[in-house]
Amino acid sequence: STLFPYTTLFRSRDLSGTYAFWALFSGNTALTDASDLLMPATTLTEACYQAMFRNCSNLTAAPELPATTLVRYCYKSMFENCASLTSVKSLATSGINTNESTNSWLSGVSATGTFTKAASATWPTSSSGIPSGWTVVNAE
Repeated sequence: STLFPYTTLFRSRDLSGTYAFWALFSGNTALTDASDLLMPATTLTEACYQAMFRNCSNLTAAPELPATTLVRYCYKSMFENCASLTSVKSLATSGINTNESTNSWLSGVSATGTFTKAASATWPTSSSGIPSGWTVVNAE
């Protein structure tokens, strides 16, 4: 199933409060595609999306992540153990893998996939960055 009915759930470009969407969809094995989920927040808060999709084992596509600056724990474990995940787009250019912002965020995902990033961004090759078997594409 997709998240189409929920695409307008997240309208704000600024999140308020820590742990705003912590573990929101965690463990939802019926979820297969979150690419239509609009997550327009460009100003993040501590742990705002931590573990949001963790253990969504059938999720193949992540929502676009437009925030350019990552903060403490914001994406920590976000897609951990999403074994079917093969598509992620993040436009982050700073705060990547800093203060555990992306700690284990892609741990346990598919061995191959496509990661779309901002051309100026530097990501490590790891489960806290871009998985080593994934193709990296610069966003247009």
